[in-house]
Amino acid sequence: MRENSLPPSAALLLSLCLALPSNAQTPQGQQPTAPPTGPVTPVVPPAPATPGVAPPTGAPNTAPAAPTPPPPPPGPPGAGPDRLDFQLKFTAEGGKGGGSAAGSAANLEYRREDYAVLSGNVQLKYQDLDLKADEAQIDLKTKDVIALGNVILDQGPRRLSGDSLNFNLDSKTGIIRHASGQVSPDYYFTGDEVEKTGPDTYVVRDGAFTSCTQPVPDWSFKLKEAEIQVDGYAHVRNATMRVKKVPVLYTPYILWPVKTERSSGFLVPNIGYSNRRGAELGLAYFQTLGRSYDTTFHVDIFEKNYLGIGDEFRYAPIEGTKGNFVGYYVRDPETDEWRWKVELNQTSDKLPFGMRGVIQYQDFSDFNFFRDFERDYDRNTQRFITSRAFLTGNWGPHLLNVLLDSREVFLNQQEDTLTQRKLPEIKYSLRSTRIAKSPFYLQVDSSIDYLSIDRPGSGQPGTYTGQYGRFDLFPQITLPVRTFPWLNLSLTGGERFTWYQDSLNANQSAFTGDSVTRAFPFASAQIVGPSFSKIFNWKVGDLGKFKHIIEPRFTYTYQGNLPDLLNPDPSIPLFDEVDSQVSTNSGRIALDNRLLGKPNTETGVAHEILLFEVARNYSLDQNQPLQTSADGTKVTTEGPLETLLRFNPTQKIGLTASATYDTLFGGISGTSFTGNYGFGASNNIAATWFTRRRVETNKVQGNQARVSGAYSIDPLRLRLESQVSYDYQLSYLQNAQLAATYTSQCYAFRLALRQYRTLAAGGNVNDREIRFTLSLKNVGTFLDLNSRSETVVP
Repeated sequence: MRENSLPPSAALLLSLCLALPSNAQTPQGQQPTAPPTGPVTPVVPPAPATPGVAPPTGAPNTAPAAPTPPPPPPGPPGAGPDRLDFQLKFTAEGGKGGGSAAGSAANLEYRREDYAVLSGNVQLKYQDLDLKADEAQIDLKTKDVIALGNVILDQGPRRLSGDSLNFNLDSKTGIIRHASGQVSPDYYFTGDEVEKTGPDTYVVRDGAFTSCTQPVPDWSFKLKEAEIQVDGYAHVRNATMRVKKVPVLYTPYILWPVKTERSSGFLVPNIGYSNRRGAELGLAYFQTLGRSYDTTFHVDIFEKNYLGIGDEFRYAPIEGTKGNFVGYYVRDPETDEWRWKVELNQTSDKLPFGMRGVIQYQDFSDFNFFRDFERDYDRNTQRFITSRAFLTGNWGPHLLNVLLDSREVFLNQQEDTLTQRKLPEIKYSLRSTRIAKSPFYLQVDSSIDYLSIDRPGSGQPGTYTGQYGRFDLFPQITLPVRTFPWLNLSLTGGERFTWYQDSLNANQSAFTGDSVTRAFPFASAQIVGPSFSKIFNWKVGDLGKFKHIIEPRFTYTYQGNLPDLLNPDPSIPLFDEVDSQVSTNSGRIALDNRLLGKPNTETGVAHEILLFEVARNYSLDQNQPLQTSADGTKVTTEGPLETLLRFNPTQKIGLTASATYDTLFGGISGTSFTGNYGFGASNNIAATWFTRRRVETNKVQGNQARVSGAYSIDPLRLRLESQVSYDYQLSYLQNAQLAATYTSQCYAFRLALRQYRTLAAGGNVNDREIRFTLSLKNVGTFLDLNSRSETVVP
């Protein structure tokens, strides 16, 4: 099912420029002069006075000065030197007709008393009509106009232009030949003949439209005839799509909306191909349901007997609320079953009391629907379904969130599905807030949940199914101590209480029906400093000041009365991070070296250029060693030595490197490197490489690299994108995506190659896909070709 958009209302305005604003306007303040008494009266402007020439000497100068007369009213359109400005009065016959037209031309003559001939850049205005041409003949009795050469006829925002025009000013109907023009946004048209048959109706004969500006357009639609009703529909007959001059597609009839607003009608057909389903023809019909609702019906016909039927319903009933519902069904001839997907999305931003509500629901008939029918790459590789609805409000430091959540994770096959649901969760949080005028700050996290969990398996350890309630309360009090500006101390203490309505048996295979309570104290302390710093007035690029900071950090964390990480409490059902708490009594010491840079301006903002950190964790509990040998005989409560280097010389360059050194066996146990570089307007390259190694046995446990980048070759209008993930340890390509997009003035095509591995029943699945799409400007995706193959590797 392809993505939908509102139909381009100008798409078959295509043949006519019915919405282009006129640029033929009367100059500001200029009004036509009063009509003459005869058929025509040329208006000859008086000769201007010669500047700088005094009156003749000896002239009588005794009469009082006459008042300065008001300036004459401006002349008609096109008034100027070496031009004849005129007003034409039409002859009234039988109580009809009459009126006048104003204009200008280089020459004016009469073939008879009621027939005027104008030539030389003719400009004529009558009511809401503006006409320009090289020559024009006007019958003053019938108001018929014949215009020749560079004809432009404007009527309000509509414009017709061509080689010649036969037009009646009274009925405002006529024919313009060899017409051409433009329709917003960027539709260009030509027509051998365009006839205006009524106030808002037109007939186009032997026409063409395109979004291309070339003399021979890269693509165009040729049509034999089109009957067009402005703000209505276009009935198009015998339409042919052409690439340059080569016809590639023919349709005998098209009904298309010709409206500036949303309107009902058929969308552009979508043509596609996949090696599984064969050739595809996608048809869609868009239906408006008022100002706040609309829907699009889809029918996708496939060569290999697949059939897709779907609908997307969109709504925005009030300000701040909008949403859409998608339903799509596919008949699979291989199983003779209907497979489906359903989606609902809604956002309401302006609920009572300043609250916000969101609904995101999706469901599929089966796990393989992702790979078989979803075209979006992120969709067809996902391994879970998440649906949620939440209502949230924020009042100062108080936050309330009501959540309904469902998550299905596909493990190896559809039968092995982990399902977790919150039905619902009510969560209240109080951000760190000062208690009255005391030096203490209070922070609270709490939640009430009704949980449903289904872990696949029957009676096996770690597999259980059931529903139960849970209440969690975690208040904390913090005392910040800032005795010295170079030393920061923060002390935090609290108690976490959790109640479970149900608990598990000893091997975690079933619920017992007994409630269980867990409570443990929490404490932490953080010391930053003493800090030492020095400022350097160095000039490097745009930076004029640098600050070097040496800053030790100490963090201590304590959680008591809990099982350790290797021996969790079997009675606690594991749902999320609330349940997976373990006993902790550890500290972390770090020494930071930071270099900040700031532009040498008053408004300059400093940013971190360099960070080098050396850190180590220490366990204060002998039963929780941080480094252990494989057989458990050699342990230490001192953690490995950790180093971190972060370098950001500019906003577009970033480098991060880290290493972990195993002090128990003397060797590097892990490294990572990440770098990114942005250049040009939208070009970038990024790379990540990380390794994990067990020093004791010198065995590699992980060695992977990821590289991605995008580069635009502007002279060629080509953009290249790539993303590659490779596992050096297992010697196989995890994921590879290569894409090239070419964007012309009026079309774009994209060629994408993808390969990835996924875990499935029976082995690893190698999935390869080649996809080609062609999009036409102001039309949308026109062609979609897809070749996909799967091989299973044991």
